[in-house]
Amino acid sequence: GGAATDGQGRLVGMLGKELKNSLNDTWLNYAVPIGELVGSVDDIIAGRFRPRSEDDSLKKPTDAHSLATLGIVLLPNVLSKTPPFVDSVLPTSSAEKAGLRPDDLILFVNDRVATSSDTLRDELSYIDRLDPVRLIVERDKELLEVELLP
Repeated sequence: GGAATDGQGRLVGMLGKELKNSLNDTWLNYAVPIGELVGSVDDIIAGRFRPRSEDDSLKKPTDAHSLATLGIVLLPNVLSKTPPFVDSVLPTSSAEKAGLRPDDLILFVNDRVATSSDTLRDELSYIDRLDPVRLIVERDKELLEVELLP
């Protein structure tokens, strides 16, 4: 990823992260025009968040990840914005193998912010079970990246 500029050094877009298709080992990279990003950047600066579920153009895979398939048990969801704290990790699960621990706070899933337990569940529903899941967690005031393999 990174910035894309024109010949005069003006920002014209943002390069995306490489994507790998795990079924046939092909790679894809992309660039997003800056005009498409301006609204999102303004929303981020203003503290507004638009969940992926509001985008009707996105399709969910037929066999998606879930907390259960990854072996993650969250604290009870008592509020609409309950943070996604890990309560326990199931033995021999992808989560245990990746080193996820109780009391970890899940902040991002595959570069998408997880503002609550509900948004984490929703984001997982867009990830095919054949694909790995990258989490950014806060543990003991440190940010750690954890990759859960299928």
